[in-house]
Amino acid sequence: MNIDWSQLITKAMKETAAAAARLTEAQALLKSKNEVAAAQVARIQDRIDTLGYGIDLGEATSEDEAEQQALLGNLKQWKAYKFSLGKVSTQAAWPVAPEWPVQPDVPVIVVDPVLPPG
Repeated sequence: MNIDWSQLITKAMKETAAAAARLTEAQALLKSKNEVAAAQVARIQDRIDTLGYGIDLGEATSEDEAEQQALLGNLKQWKAYKFSLGKVSTQAAWPVAPEWPVQPDVPVIVVDPVLPPG
Protein backbone atom coordinates (compact mmCIF):
# COMPACT_ATOMS: atom_id res chain seq x y z
CA MET A 1 0.00 0.00 0.00
CA ASN A 2 1.42 3.34 -1.06
CA ILE A 3 0.42 6.46 0.93
CA ASP A 4 0.65 9.84 -0.76
CA TRP A 5 1.65 11.99 2.23
CA SER A 6 1.29 15.16 0.12
CA GLN A 7 -2.47 14.61 0.31
CA LEU A 8 -2.44 14.62 4.12
CA ILE A 9 -4.58 17.35 5.68
CA THR A 10 -3.96 17.88 9.37
CA LYS A 11 -6.27 19.34 12.01
CA ALA A 12 -3.98 22.37 12.19
CA MET A 13 -4.26 22.85 8.44
CA LYS A 14 -8.07 22.70 8.68
CA GLU A 15 -8.07 25.23 11.55
CA THR A 16 -5.79 27.55 9.62
CA ALA A 17 -8.05 27.35 6.56
CA ALA A 18 -11.14 28.01 8.69
CA ALA A 19 -9.48 31.03 10.35
CA ALA A 20 -8.50 32.40 6.93
CA ALA A 21 -12.06 31.96 5.69
CA ARG A 22 -13.44 33.79 8.76
CA LEU A 23 -10.99 36.64 8.19
CA THR A 24 -11.92 36.91 4.51
CA GLU A 25 -15.63 36.93 5.37
CA ALA A 26 -15.20 39.57 8.09
CA GLN A 27 -13.07 41.74 5.80
CA ALA A 28 -15.69 41.54 3.05
CA LEU A 29 -18.47 42.54 5.47
CA LEU A 30 -16.38 45.42 6.81
CA LYS A 31 -15.65 46.60 3.27
CA SER A 32 -19.35 46.47 2.39
CA LYS A 33 -20.35 48.42 5.50
CA ASN A 34 -17.67 51.02 4.78
CA GLU A 35 -18.88 51.43 1.19
CA VAL A 36 -22.47 51.96 2.38
CA ALA A 37 -21.32 54.49 4.96
CA ALA A 38 -19.16 56.40 2.47
CA ALA A 39 -22.03 56.53 -0.03
CA GLN A 40 -24.43 57.84 2.62
CA VAL A 41 -21.96 60.49 3.81
CA ALA A 42 -21.46 61.67 0.21
CA ARG A 43 -25.21 61.62 -0.52
CA ILE A 44 -26.13 63.58 2.61
CA GLN A 45 -23.25 66.03 2.20
CA ASP A 46 -24.28 66.73 -1.39
CA ARG A 47 -27.83 67.58 -0.30
CA ILE A 48 -26.56 69.79 2.53
CA ASP A 49 -24.32 71.63 0.06
CA THR A 50 -27.17 72.05 -2.43
CA LEU A 51 -29.46 73.46 0.25
CA GLY A 52 -26.62 75.73 1.35
CA TYR A 53 -26.45 77.24 -2.12
CA GLY A 54 -30.09 78.24 -1.85
CA ILE A 55 -29.53 79.63 1.63
CA ASP A 56 -26.49 81.63 0.44
CA LEU A 57 -28.52 83.03 -2.45
CA GLY A 58 -31.44 83.96 -0.20
CA GLU A 59 -33.74 81.68 -2.20
CA ALA A 60 -34.18 78.86 0.32
CA THR A 61 -37.45 78.40 2.16
CA SER A 62 -37.73 77.76 5.87
CA GLU A 63 -38.43 74.11 4.93
CA ASP A 64 -35.12 74.01 3.04
CA GLU A 65 -33.30 75.38 6.07
CA ALA A 66 -35.02 72.89 8.37
CA GLU A 67 -34.09 70.03 6.02
CA GLN A 68 -30.47 71.14 6.04
CA GLN A 69 -30.40 71.25 9.85
CA ALA A 70 -31.91 67.77 10.11
CA LEU A 71 -29.43 66.42 7.59
CA LEU A 72 -26.50 67.96 9.46
CA GLY A 73 -27.43 65.84 12.48
CA ASN A 74 -27.80 62.73 10.35
CA LEU A 75 -24.47 63.42 8.62
CA LYS A 76 -22.74 63.56 11.99
CA GLN A 77 -24.23 60.17 12.89
CA TRP A 78 -23.01 58.62 9.62
CA LYS A 79 -19.53 60.08 10.08
CA ALA A 80 -19.39 58.67 13.61
CA TYR A 81 -20.54 55.29 12.27
CA LYS A 82 -17.86 55.32 9.55
CA PHE A 83 -15.24 56.26 12.13
CA SER A 84 -16.38 53.39 14.38
CA LEU A 85 -16.15 50.96 11.46
CA GLY A 86 -12.50 51.94 11.16
CA LYS A 87 -11.90 50.51 14.63
CA VAL A 88 -13.71 47.19 14.20
CA SER A 89 -10.67 45.30 12.95
CA THR A 90 -8.64 46.40 16.01
CA GLN A 91 -11.02 44.67 18.42
CA ALA A 92 -9.74 41.66 20.36
CA ALA A 93 -12.62 39.56 18.98
CA TRP A 94 -11.74 40.37 15.34
CA PRO A 95 -12.45 38.54 13.04
CA VAL A 96 -14.32 35.83 14.94
CA ALA A 97 -16.92 37.92 16.78
CA PRO A 98 -16.49 41.64 16.14
CA GLU A 99 -18.87 44.08 17.75
CA TRP A 100 -20.35 46.05 14.86
CA PRO A 101 -21.48 49.65 15.41
CA VAL A 102 -25.17 50.37 14.91
CA GLN A 103 -25.90 51.78 11.47
CA PRO A 104 -27.75 55.13 11.57
CA ASP A 105 -31.07 55.68 9.85
CA VAL A 106 -30.91 56.42 6.14
CA PRO A 107 -32.44 59.87 5.65
CA VAL A 108 -35.20 60.45 3.16
CA ILE A 109 -33.95 62.82 0.50
CA VAL A 110 -36.74 63.26 -1.99
CA VAL A 111 -34.47 64.49 -4.76
CA ASP A 112 -32.12 61.53 -4.24
CA PRO A 113 -34.16 58.49 -3.25
CA VAL A 114 -32.28 55.31 -2.41
CA LEU A 115 -33.21 51.99 -0.97
CA PRO A 116 -32.00 51.63 2.60
CA PRO A 117 -28.85 49.55 2.77
CA GLY A 118 -29.18 46.05 4.17
